[in-house]
Parts: sequence; C-alpha cells; structure tokens
Amino acid sequence: MHPECVPCLLARVRFESELAAPERAMDALLAAAAEIGNSCPGDVSAEVATRAHRAAYEALGTRDPYAEQKRLSNEVALKLLPRARDMYESSAREDRLRVATLVSIVGNVLDFGISGGLEDPGKLEEAFDGLLAQGLGRDDTDEMAVLLVPGARIAYLADNCGEIVFDQVLIEELKGRGCQVDLVVKGDPILTDATREDVEALGLSEMVDRVLDTGPLAVGLDLTTVPEETKLSVEGADLVISKGMANLESLSDSDIRPIAYLLRTKCDPVAGTVGEAKDINVAKLFQ
Repeated sequence: MHPECVPCLLARVRFESELAAPERAMDALLAAAAEIGNSCPGDVSAEVATRAHRAAYEALGTRDPYAEQKRLSNEVALKLLPRARDMYESSAREDRLRVATLVSIVGNVLDFGISGGLEDPGKLEEAFDGLLAQGLGRDDTDEMAVLLVPGARIAYLADNCGEIVFDQVLIEELKGRGCQVDLVVKGDPILTDATREDVEALGLSEMVDRVLDTGPLAVGLDLTTVPEETKLSVEGADLVISKGMANLESLSDSDIRPIAYLLRTKCDPVAGTVGEAKDINVAKLFQ
C-alpha cells in the first residue's frame, strides 16, 4: 500500500459519508482510520480499502451509499452510448478492437471522492469527446487480438457503473470474434462498482455467456473469498480483461496470466503499478 492511498481512502470515506449520513461522518472516518491503522505497509491497498469501507458502511448504517450516483452514471453513459457506437461502427474492421477498448476505458474516468476522477456524472458528457480524442496512451490491443480466437474463454472483470454501459461495445466485439465471455461483477454493493442488478437492468446479462460475482463485499477481486465458479473462470481463462484501478491493485502481484489491464491512470501509485504515465488511457497486456 502506497502512502498516497491513505488520504485518498479517507477522502472517499468522507465523500460517501456526506452522501449517506453526514451526521455520522466522524464515526465512519474513525472506523475506517482504525482499519487502516491496523494494516501493515506491505498490505494490498484493495484489501485495506475493503476493510475500511466495510467499517464505514457499518458506521453509516447503509448498504449502498452510492446508489444514486450509480443510477446517474448509467443514465449519462446511456445518452453517450450512441456516439460511442457510431465511432466503433464507422471504424475500419482492423481498428474495431482498439476503438471498442478505448470506448470501454473512457467510462473509467467516472470516480467519486478521489483525485483524478469525475465526481459529477454530468461532466462526462463535456469530457467525452476529449477523452476519446486522447486515444490509448498504451495500446496492446494488437497483442490482445492474437488471443481472441473463436472459443477463447474470457473473464471480464467489470468496474464502475457508467463504465459498464460502454463495456457493451467491447463485449460485442469479443462475442463477434466468437469468444466465450464470463462477466464478473460485485456480489455486494461497494463504491460505484456494478452488481448483478445493475448489469441485468442494462441488459448485459443477455450479451454474455455467464454473469458471475465476487461474493462478499470487496474492493477489487479477492481470489481467496470469491465463489468457486468465479475463481475457476478467472484462473482458467484464455484472457482476463481487468477493468479499473481496484482490480489492478488486487491482481498485479498475482500469477494470473494472460491479463489485460484496461483503465485510466488517475493517480501516481496506479500509474507506477502498471508502469505507465499518469492521466492516460491504458490497455496493457501481461503474458
């Protein structure tokens, strides 16, 4: 866990406290701080965040403080989806994986209570074209394409609401290549991450072969606590597609290979972990 993660984590706890129960904000912050204080420097930041947010949610007396933000994020993303589809469908066939990957990453900029993320879903509409115009600062989509053969098993680790709307374009590209796609979402609400209910409401469950979940409340993906079928899907995949920062934090020290990290590098620790510059769109494959 990087020192920068501590104030960022507490800022997010304060943000969710203001959403859910401002009068209990100090209780939530103290509960989260206690969990951070009981951690060791070598602990994985996503695991520390899981403990801190679990304690904060209990102090706030809420199961899903970001429910409204998730709804708004999906609403804004759905308005922008036709523009994303137009960009994808008008691109040359050989460029479509790259474009679909970029589209799926742009939604990753939606993040609440942290530096580098958009806290107002409405601002995504203003930033959308500019983010797409940036392209991929790291582009391993040609290497990914080699693995995306008919019958390839893909474990697709979803991230945020809003972002999950744009994931539809990349999932369609994967299915069009004949891949089998397991979509892995959160079992319990945590931050703005997509759950089964979210993907079912958007119709994504009908686009993939299976929807699996991560089990108990967890930031990122903890392979020691996920249901067995989810663990088998991830460990047996021909390619794992990992969306967002928390999944990167969870899996960067694992031996899961091949894995493609798709995200925007919103902070220095994450940029350092993936070995790329800050504030760029990244599609990086580890084999």
